[in-house]
Amino acid sequence: MPFLDKLTELVWSMPTVLLIISIGIYYTIRLRFPQVRCLGQMLKAVRKSFSMDDGENRFRVLSTALAATVGTGSVAGVATAITLGGAGAVFWLWVSAFLGMAVSFAEGVLSIEYREGKKGGIMYAIRDGMGENFLSKLYAFFTVLASFGMGGMVQSNSAAEAIHSESGISTAAVGVALALLTAACLFSGRDFTGKASSVMMPILTVIYIFAVTAVIVANFGKLPAVFSEIFSSAFGLKPVAGAAMGITVKQAVSVGFKRGVFSNEAGLGTTAAIHAGSDLTPREQGLMNMFEVIVDTFVICTLTALAILSSGATETGLDGALLVSAACESVFGSISGTVIALCTAGFATATIVGWSKIGLSAAEYLSERTVFLYKSALTAAVFTGAVVSLSAAWKVSDIFNGLMVLPCVGALWGLRGVVRREK
Repeated sequence: MPFLDKLTELVWSMPTVLLIISIGIYYTIRLRFPQVRCLGQMLKAVRKSFSMDDGENRFRVLSTALAATVGTGSVAGVATAITLGGAGAVFWLWVSAFLGMAVSFAEGVLSIEYREGKKGGIMYAIRDGMGENFLSKLYAFFTVLASFGMGGMVQSNSAAEAIHSESGISTAAVGVALALLTAACLFSGRDFTGKASSVMMPILTVIYIFAVTAVIVANFGKLPAVFSEIFSSAFGLKPVAGAAMGITVKQAVSVGFKRGVFSNEAGLGTTAAIHAGSDLTPREQGLMNMFEVIVDTFVICTLTALAILSSGATETGLDGALLVSAACESVFGSISGTVIALCTAGFATATIVGWSKIGLSAAEYLSERTVFLYKSALTAAVFTGAVVSLSAAWKVSDIFNGLMVLPCVGALWGLRGVVRREK
């Protein structure tokens, strides 16, 4: 689709990448490197979220937020990043995550500072903190669009492709099942997100980490070469002609940041709507946001990338969840397809459930009258994502994600004084 290609390139041109890098560097410096300095305090906040004394709500908020971020972006997204941007994209994904930790801290602070009861999000911070009503509605509108792409289409697409390749069940049938589940969450009037996520996410995460770690251990001797390839590709140190080298590095940077933002969502402010339901202090919530980035990118995404690159699965020509399955096949044989398919489908389902809450919060902010229309549209998007091509689903998602960056970064800059008080 040439139109989608051009629009994706326009939205995710270098200015967008530089904008994310700039706000990440700003907060990293002004908050005095919280990624390193606040690790001990972050672990205390994590323990508080897992504590038994009134900790159920905190744990559900954490699980729902992780469900929204640790989706197929941590599986299929990493595979696609390597396919499109080469091994060097992994390095820029790490850079995106390191800077994203500081940005995510700021988003966590704002989510608590500017919530209304249990409702919140960056749109509330823009409106109440900056007095920008139009910009707040624009951000909410872009969030609604992103929920169709990142929260719906990409997730159902990855789940449907994984299940179809393993069991032969048609992608349309998987799409119908996921659409019905989405409709049940949206139209029932009951909040399934916290309960479902608090059960699904720990189990899925442990199973998936075990699987990809086993692949890495089996190919441990190849890790030095893998890291060498990651760093050399990231900086164009491989023997490639001058112009081609520049294009390769640019592609690695762009894809790495796109997939990093897609996976941990730092710079988009999406999980602020979920965090508004937390009973943590602004600073504690900021620290928990950093923890979510660590789990999502530095743990799950990194393990996925190392498993793919060390196994030699990139030579298969596959992409998405199928590439991860190919990586695991060297250790688990034919059962690897089932394991990865189940994990991918589970992550996708949890993300759809988590994102339905984010998108619904944005739709309610825009107008109560649009809520029914939004619920119907998201249900349709989940089905549509299952039957379109993988490439089209990712491109639509990238476009909608990129549109959220400008108003979110505007809020992070305009309210920097509020965030700095919590450092």
